[in-house]
Amino acid sequence: MKSPVQLLFIVVFLLVFQSGHTQENIKNTHIVTTVFKAFKEQDENVLLKSLATKEEIDYLIPKIKESHPDESIPEADEIIEVFKTSATKNFKEIIERGSSFGVAWENIVLEKAEFEPNPHAKLDIERANITLVCASNDKKFLIILKKSYKIQDTWRLMDRMKFTLL
Repeated sequence: MKSPVQLLFIVVFLLVFQSGHTQENIKNTHIVTTVFKAFKEQDENVLLKSLATKEEIDYLIPKIKESHPDESIPEADEIIEVFKTSATKNFKEIIERGSSFGVAWENIVLEKAEFEPNPHAKLDIERANITLVCASNDKKFLIILKKSYKIQDTWRLMDRMKFTLL
């Protein structure tokens, strides 16, 4: 390298390029396309496909036990049942809230998807808030997939979603 300034420039360029590349590719991920389709069709069964599978939960449990040794971790089937119940309830609340603001779910358009890293303090697994920027007729809104985890190369819905009217 000729100078520290050039090195710094290259590092900054690579970080900006990687961030932009991640932002661009998140729109085509399974979690974004599945959640968007679930809202468009108002079908909670489609949404449930974005949750972690039993195999993925089984993969996570030892990591969670290692990072939280004093906590009691339930079995995978129990975790999945809680996730399904919570996700279904949250999904219905968002549909109802959006409808009250005049969102025509069957007409929604996904304008873009954004990715914001949100690392877990103790768990070494990629985590992020994923935001779907949507429009329906004259309404613009966000659906934020909070604390989504990337488990074995697949993003999974692991927490509540949030609806925000713009």
